[in-house]
Amino acid sequence: MDVIRAGVSAFLLREQPFERFRFSRWQSRFVITLLGVLQGLAMHMRVHALKASDLALPTLWGKVIFGVLSTWVAFPIIHRACRWWLMRGERWDGKDDLFNLMAASWLLPFALLYGLYALGVAGTLLVPILIYAIWVNANAMSGAVPKASLGYSIAGIVNGLALIYALLFGLAIVLAFIKLVLHSGGRCLLRHAESSRCRQN
Repeated sequence: MDVIRAGVSAFLLREQPFERFRFSRWQSRFVITLLGVLQGLAMHMRVHALKASDLALPTLWGKVIFGVLSTWVAFPIIHRACRWWLMRGERWDGKDDLFNLMAASWLLPFALLYGLYALGVAGTLLVPILIYAIWVNANAMSGAVPKASLGYSIAGIVNGLALIYALLFGLAIVLAFIKLVLHSGGRCLLRHAESSRCRQN
């Protein structure tokens, strides 16, 4: 597959023009979905040794579905942020396929990251892998967009990650507010029911 060949070159920090990423979009979608599956399996294997009997557990499939959905939410956000960032100052005209470039450059670093996580490697030891994953992605972008330096490309990725964390923070606040409202409403209903009983007696 062309996405694998481009991904290997990106992982080895070889600069590639956008022409190397002109492959069918389904390959990128396959990579994104695969990384989501690997994320879900890694979360499960971190706690339980994966056995044949575990394949029927709802928790396993729930984590896999969560991994796929979270990856498909995160990837477009970071892609949009990087696309906007690279087009600032007329550094890039936006005509080439950044989506394929990012999918290919995500493949090996994150597959390695999830594999090590599943094997129980300490989180602190995974930080260099995560940093290298960002470096691989930024190097691929700066190689395809000559006017975008490595540092500028890294800043674009960081902006995308910051946007994701901001959305998660906002979502957490909304969920906490909803939980508070439901809890308060439940207490009010309970008090109303108790007062009605007292009146009946």
